[in-house]
Amino acid sequence: MLQPLYIVLEIVVGLQASADYRFADSTISDLGNTACRVIRGDTLCSPWHSVMNVGFVYFGCSLAIGALLLGSRILPGRAGAAAVLLWCTSGLGSVGVGLIPVNEQGGLHGLVALPVFLAQPAALLMTGVSLRAARRRFAKTTVAVAAISAAGVAGFFALVLVDGSAGLGGWERLALWPGYAWVSVIAITNLRTVRAAHR
Repeated sequence: MLQPLYIVLEIVVGLQASADYRFADSTISDLGNTACRVIRGDTLCSPWHSVMNVGFVYFGCSLAIGALLLGSRILPGRAGAAAVLLWCTSGLGSVGVGLIPVNEQGGLHGLVALPVFLAQPAALLMTGVSLRAARRRFAKTTVAVAAISAAGVAGFFALVLVDGSAGLGGWERLALWPGYAWVSVIAITNLRTVRAAHR
């Protein structure tokens, strides 16, 4: 339920970064840079990089643990099991992002970050499919959020492939922020169901 605090943390750390850091153009991973570096002509420094990297690890762990604890109770069927697996994959990818800063091992960082981008829209989609029978309207909204996230992923990778910078951070946040916000909505709205089943 606390996943949206990740977005708050990212904004706070980003506001402490150097003047060249721009939310619309700079990547999220740049906030975890352990040293200043020149990226696409900009000198980016993130004095609170330790806070951001700990945040990547913490929220990644909490996402995976939350999926295991909550998902198994509210997400039925194969689609539900797939959703839990995908949420865990996204969470573990976030942990990897925090443990391997992009400025220290760029290739490996990209490798561990990739599952976050691929798993999160798919996790939202599978969550929607799993909830379709019991909560049709909520399931449709979840699939719509998945589509928004997927559009963000597509836009982000399109810019990465052409080595562009304008809008890169905006597309990345469109890819990831909806999932972090919506997973909290899923948890909160289903808390009653979990409590009733526990009783």
